[in-house]
Amino acid sequence: MSLPRGRYFEAILSSVIEHAKIVNKGMSKLVELVSNIPSGVDAVSTLYNELNSIEEKGDELKKEMIKELKAAYLHPEDRENILRFVLSLDEALGFAKAAGKRILLVLESGVPIQEGIQVLMKEIADKSLEASFKILELFEAINKDPRKALEITHEIEFLEKKIDELRLEAVGKIYLYCSKEVKPECIVIPPIIEDLEGISDVFENIADIYRLFTISR
Repeated sequence: MSLPRGRYFEAILSSVIEHAKIVNKGMSKLVELVSNIPSGVDAVSTLYNELNSIEEKGDELKKEMIKELKAAYLHPEDRENILRFVLSLDEALGFAKAAGKRILLVLESGVPIQEGIQVLMKEIADKSLEASFKILELFEAINKDPRKALEITHEIEFLEKKIDELRLEAVGKIYLYCSKEVKPECIVIPPIIEDLEGISDVFENIADIYRLFTISR
């Protein structure tokens, strides 16, 4: 498969970059939301609504890009891989929105989130934001510096591993706490951790898709 450099590809790649910028904004809003857990329901609710608006913008752009892909003169394999970029970016925003919503629901129900877990959630969100910057750099480098783009994929993979370590640390704390006494937080907190960690899994998938680009060229 040869990676096209025509005007159709350039236009679609530009849209992918815009999509990645929206994802980056979503990750930034998620960090803000997690940081404001101690502030309570009202603060988190406001931030969730803002995150939801960002996700909706991303969804609108996704639909537009799918239409563009149908009309563009691209090699079928290139069209498929670009579509995978688009759907993956959409999935990352979906995980961020789900995590934010779960956090809001937990606070509204009055279930406490331990301070130690909050710290780990913040660290995961911070590294997810960092990874989203790397994703943006990756797309911007595809045409300008393919070798740099490949190096960025390794950095994304490294961040995913760090996030997975944080996830395991959080799970360990939950297990330790819940082995003594089963409370509602033992049920509602783990899915939040999984949603937060799922973001970096998607980013790593994007890195893998680009690696397929380079191998197939």
